[in-house]
This record gives sequence, structure tokens and C-alpha cells, in this order.
Amino acid sequence: MNIFTDWFHGTPSTIAQWTLSGRGALKGSAPLHKGLFFTTSRVFALGSALGSAGGSTASPNVYQATVRPGARVLDISAPGVTCSPEESENLRRLVVSRRPGKGNIQAEYLEYWVNGWWTGDIMKYAPRPGDLQMELMAHLALNQRKTPAGQHAWNLVQQITRDCIEDIVDAAIAAGYQAVAGNERQDGVTYPILIVLDPSILTSPKKV
Repeated sequence: MNIFTDWFHGTPSTIAQWTLSGRGALKGSAPLHKGLFFTTSRVFALGSALGSAGGSTASPNVYQATVRPGARVLDISAPGVTCSPEESENLRRLVVSRRPGKGNIQAEYLEYWVNGWWTGDIMKYAPRPGDLQMELMAHLALNQRKTPAGQHAWNLVQQITRDCIEDIVDAAIAAGYQAVAGNERQDGVTYPILIVLDPSILTSPKKV
């Protein structure tokens, strides 16, 4: 992956400089991630801004930045190819250690970890085998979202997914990276993403 390409960040907020503090809350009471999320797709970034706005009437904004040379970035978009197997395994073990038995089950098995980064499914929640309650929640969230039970299930799955993504963020911070590049799947499409943990590696935000 070309780390030094243009990266886009969608938000309902106005950004004068990149920061990880003083950003308020995301989608109501859910706290923001400890990283800033970017993609090479302006369309995906705009969609993320609209989703983050929730019921707000704020106009979505998209900002562009590039990564400064010398940044410590792990490109794990294709584990074993874009990074070494050892780098991939180190991050995987750190992710699993965040919340043993409660995190994304895809991280617990090397095959699913590698494939998940290739496809972008690693950023999605996967119910544990035999967890019938969460399988039901996932089914309701995907197929009956317009019902009260479906909306409740959707909110629950979104929160669990957020926690699993935060495990990746926390693990990357523990490993000493300033950013992690990977993939995320949305609506059947895989998009390159960049999770920035240290905003100092970015050029100034440019509204586009």
C-alpha cells in the first residue's frame, strides 16, 4: 500500500489542526477512538462523516492529509507481504491480550487474522461459535433494524465492534506505532484505511 498517498477523513466537525484530545463524543455517548481514521476514498470518508453526525443537522466535512516521511507506520493490509510475519504476529498477540476471551475472535486464529486484514473484515464483529445470543443479535441487527428489537441489537453490535477496533488501536499504541494501515469492508467494498495514533505525522488538514 502507498502510505504517502492522499488520505481523507470525514467528520461533522470543523478541523483546524489534527488532534486526539478535546473532540467530544461520537454518536451520542460513545467515546471516540484513540486514533484518527482515514481512507483513500473520499466517498467512504463522506459516508463516515454522515454516520458520525447521527441525527445532527451539521454538514459533513472531508479533510485531506498526507503522512510525513519518517513516520513509524505498520502496513498490515496484507500480513506477511506488506509487513513481516513477525510484525503481524506481534500485533495479533497484543490485540488478543487486550481483553482475553472477549475481543474479536478473528484475531485469535492466524488464518482469520490474515484474511481479515486482506478483506477488511477484521474491522467487523464476528460472533463466537456457540454464542447463540450474539448470533441472534447479529441477525436482528442486519435483518430487522427497523424494529425496536433490531435497533437495540444494532446499537449493541456497533458498541461491541467499536470495542474490538479499539483493541487494535490499543495494541498498535503498545507496539509503538504512529499509525497502522489496513483495509476495512463496507457494504461489500474493501477500502484502504489508515489509523493514525500520533497526529504529528500528518500534514495540516485541507478541506476538500
